[in-house]
Amino acid sequence: MATPPVQHSRVGSTASIASVATQTAEQPDSVPRGSLLKFQAVETVTAADVPAEKSSPTSEVTSPVAWGGSNKNGGGGDGTAGRVSQMTSRTTGSLFSSTSSWTFEIASMVTAAAAVAAIIAVLAYYDNKPLPAWPTGITLNALIAVLTTIATASMSVPLSSGLSQLKWIRFKTGRAPLADMEYFDDASRGALGALSLLFRARGGVAGSFGAFAMIVALLLSPFSQQIATYPMRTTEVEGGAATNLRALGYELRLPGFDELAAFVPILPIKSAVYYGLFAENNKPWLNLPLTCPTGNCTFGEIETFAICQSCVDMTEYMTRSCVGGTPADGNMTGCGWKLPSGAALNTSAEVFSMTSLFPGSISGASYSTIMKLIFMGTEAFEGPKDVLKPWAKQCTLNACVQRLNSVITHGELNETIVAEYTNTTVPNTRDAIDHLEPIYITSPVTGTQYNMSRSTVLAWQSWFAHLFQNGTASRNAEYINRTLETAPGSPNVLVNLTVGISEGNTFFDHDVVQAFYWNYYEYPTGIEMLVSDLAVSTTVSVRAVNNHNERVNGTTLVYETYVHVRWGFVAVPAVAVLLAVLFLALAANRSARAGAELWKSSALAMLFHGLDDSVRARFGDLDGLEAKKKEAKEVKVKLEGEEGGGVLRTDRVY
Repeated sequence: MATPPVQHSRVGSTASIASVATQTAEQPDSVPRGSLLKFQAVETVTAADVPAEKSSPTSEVTSPVAWGGSNKNGGGGDGTAGRVSQMTSRTTGSLFSSTSSWTFEIASMVTAAAAVAAIIAVLAYYDNKPLPAWPTGITLNALIAVLTTIATASMSVPLSSGLSQLKWIRFKTGRAPLADMEYFDDASRGALGALSLLFRARGGVAGSFGAFAMIVALLLSPFSQQIATYPMRTTEVEGGAATNLRALGYELRLPGFDELAAFVPILPIKSAVYYGLFAENNKPWLNLPLTCPTGNCTFGEIETFAICQSCVDMTEYMTRSCVGGTPADGNMTGCGWKLPSGAALNTSAEVFSMTSLFPGSISGASYSTIMKLIFMGTEAFEGPKDVLKPWAKQCTLNACVQRLNSVITHGELNETIVAEYTNTTVPNTRDAIDHLEPIYITSPVTGTQYNMSRSTVLAWQSWFAHLFQNGTASRNAEYINRTLETAPGSPNVLVNLTVGISEGNTFFDHDVVQAFYWNYYEYPTGIEMLVSDLAVSTTVSVRAVNNHNERVNGTTLVYETYVHVRWGFVAVPAVAVLLAVLFLALAANRSARAGAELWKSSALAMLFHGLDDSVRARFGDLDGLEAKKKEAKEVKVKLEGEEGGGVLRTDRVY
């Protein structure tokens, strides 16, 4: 087919160049292996752009086929071969010029580093601050996710380009299995290919380093989400009206009905005592009237007048005692036990007893003592029935001053005793009663003097003497027939109450004995627990219903979510960026030292610099991709330059 001559034309004053290529009329089947496909070009230029002496009537452009190498077979006899070589060389230089650079990769790396730096800066700003509520509705986690995505995407550019460039360096600087081309390509596409390159150990030092950096970059996203956590904490509320109560003393009582009970407690005190004995919730302080708008308040340490309790073990002071004296035969099996204070278990059938003592009947009682309760028993806690193991405890109620750490959490008051102060002076009790001398207690911390009027003490003691009168719990069958009618003068038989405890019928003199008996067998420290509830419940009433109390202002707290940064997790994004920077520098340095063109991941580079004919011939007879992949492991090639571009030439390993 004749090639039309170049036409020169001018359209206005604008110069234009247009090329139209048409494939030659020969059919593809007639093109020999390795020959060049011919393209026809029509070039239109202005007369001013092309000097007359350099104008050519015909311009013919040639290109190798997809696997193309050098044209060994073709070549026109009309002198077009030189023009083909010039055009091919000119085309290759424009596509893969040595003037190419790493600018885009460096810009991407800077973007990734800036995104990670932004994550660190944002978290450093909000660390230990309340969780931000931005008007757009975007959360802090969402912002971190966006910045992480930007960093991950930006880091993939230098990592992918660097790994892709390493394959060209590998084949330019020496012969390598053709399969390495695919290994490097797979590694440049993601972490799975990078992991494969590491396991195959085909990347060399630089390739393995790049593959490792690619894998670490995959961890950037999950670890970035682990940097910030959002725990809860309490913070003060300005203007919160949190109030508690404390007592400076106690004087409330009512006149009695006779000289034996000249004063009696007010009803709130009686109610508090019954609540402490029978409520069984172990939280009598919850009845204290407080103010806490949010349900979470703190009052620091509060000093208040209170009722304290203490219990001591008296078992070592017990001695065997027989009513009516020691039996003539010396057999003391049916006898009981007693204490120096006079408290006693009359017989071994009395498994539990309670004895109340008051300062008038106690020698050596302290100035602040209100009442002592002595408990005795014949069975151990959780011990077998009818196995004798006598024990005794003495518990004391006395006026005192307490320092309490008071906190309200989720609407529930919790007060811890920090210290207790009492007056341990042993007075002349008779004189104190005759002159109605108050109980004075001075705080060693604040110097404040607290007092409880003597008439109030007498009111409590007269009522306690009736409520806590001596009583027993017995398993003797003769108690079944004892009633108020048959023993009207006995102070020990007030109620016949039968319950099945310790696998037998137990009979109680009154309800208070039953309460302490039940607690003893129910809890390891049941008696101490019940006496403590009694003291705390009474203290609550003293603080709440009193003409000598005052309010204590506290701090109102509210729960808030705040940002807590776990800086250790920042190491992963920082290391990922550092590895990417180092790998980019390494790849650029290797490329410069090898004198390799910056083809990176360009598909055109593969088209322009394919295999030579002999290599393609070896793969032509193989069926299936897997067979060709297997053969590629055995074929070593090297990128060799030649006129018109480089070609991958083989060196087979046998």
